[in-house]
Amino acid sequence: MKLLLSLALPLALLTLPAHGQDQATTLLAACEKADVVVRATVLAASDPSPEWHRLEFRTDEVLHGQIGSTFALLEPAGACCGRSLFALVNGNDCLLFLQRRGATLHPFGGARGVLAAEPAVIAHVRSLLAATNDHARARILVTALQNETPRVAEDAAHSLATLPSLQLSATDRDTVVATLGAALERGNAVAASLADVVVRLEDATVLDALLPLYLDQPRADRARLLRQALVRCTPQGLVDRLPMHLHGDEQRELRAVELLADLPTDDARPMLHGMLAVTHSPRVQLCVCEGLLATGTQASTLRGRVPATVLALAERRRNGTRTFRNLRPHNR
Repeated sequence: MKLLLSLALPLALLTLPAHGQDQATTLLAACEKADVVVRATVLAASDPSPEWHRLEFRTDEVLHGQIGSTFALLEPAGACCGRSLFALVNGNDCLLFLQRRGATLHPFGGARGVLAAEPAVIAHVRSLLAATNDHARARILVTALQNETPRVAEDAAHSLATLPSLQLSATDRDTVVATLGAALERGNAVAASLADVVVRLEDATVLDALLPLYLDQPRADRARLLRQALVRCTPQGLVDRLPMHLHGDEQRELRAVELLADLPTDDARPMLHGMLAVTHSPRVQLCVCEGLLATGTQASTLRGRVPATVLALAERRRNGTRTFRNLRPHNR
């Protein structure tokens, strides 16, 4: 249960909802799993009974699979969750992702398999259907991050996070990191998917771009999202890259302590000792001492390395009643 909550929390904390699909029903997933992808126009409703809603369509363009020049779709009547046809009226121009179940066709993913036939969406779907491997799909998706149609750009971010392998050029990596920064600035929930993509691309260049986004993040919720991504990086990568981004800046050092507090004890302890040796901020010293005490470090080994009042306060807080705030120096 804790794992599920930790995965859901970054999305819930961002201020604005994503307009794109979630990862389970992206356009990429629809392209891969649909038996038929077709642009079609609603001709008429021909409900067989009050319990059923039936729409007839004219095929305008087949993007994938085979289907007749006209076809019908049937679903239970009513405007309920998961139903996709009730909002359509005669003349609607639709992009449909359909799956075969026996002799009949049904929209893939319920309502998410029935889209307005926007030119940008159709062009993007054509490209995805033509891609033959993950490398080609990744290239298409990175390009789509800059698409002026939010439906395409946001869906591309979610789709990138679902690819089993990522091989991106330096330019494409820069695009992903820049898009992540813009998503954080806007409070767009695609930041969660983009952060996942960035840590999967882990190298020195990517870490050097991601760490400042985290260390300078003023909002605690968005910093938490980035922190949950960074802790998935190799500890050695953080050991090598984190110190050079601190520059004696108190706010950056506090963010760094928050990050180290989320690492496994054996990885966090040496980095916390390293921070204690270079920081001049009593506030940072306090948080580092709390962090070291939490890893099992004896208070006696810290005496003389920080002012006595700082260590005494760290011990008092460490031995006091635990709160949700715990080691978090920020409470915004």
